[in-house]
Amino acid sequence: MPDNDLTGFLIIGLVFVVADGQVLYRGGRRYLSGPDGGEGTGSMAWMVVTVFHLVSFGVLALLSVVGPQWSGSTAALVGRIGVFLLLMAVAHVLTLAVLARRRQDRIVEEHFQDRESERPPAEAYLRPATEVVVEPVATDPAWRPAVTPVPGQDGPQPRVAPDLGNHGPYRT
Repeated sequence: MPDNDLTGFLIIGLVFVVADGQVLYRGGRRYLSGPDGGEGTGSMAWMVVTVFHLVSFGVLALLSVVGPQWSGSTAALVGRIGVFLLLMAVAHVLTLAVLARRRQDRIVEEHFQDRESERPPAEAYLRPATEVVVEPVATDPAWRPAVTPVPGQDGPQPRVAPDLGNHGPYRT
């Protein structure tokens, strides 16, 4: 690539990357804060946009040195800029996907925090001395365990319907 084409390509690419990064940062900060205008989302947006800048500058640098047959004409410069813009669009979409994922995580976290704050505080229940508590007794015939006892454990076996075998109402 001739020096004029290389310089022009790099300047145009830098302008596009910085402009798109600013759009992502400003929009991402508002997007992550949500409708309530929450604070503390600027740093997350800045980290995501920093990764976008690094990837885009790396692609710009690679495209400036790769493909020496793409040089010497205005059409080649426009083609190289077009390839760069397509790759930058892919990076933009991936950045938006990361921002959307962070927003979804924040919404879920706030939802669970709101549910926890609505729950009444757990207080120790002190039973009055006059309260009568009826607990089942193991010798009571109405009391049965909810599960089958482990082998070696005392307790009645659960009542199970008899095997119907081939004599049942359902035949295959």
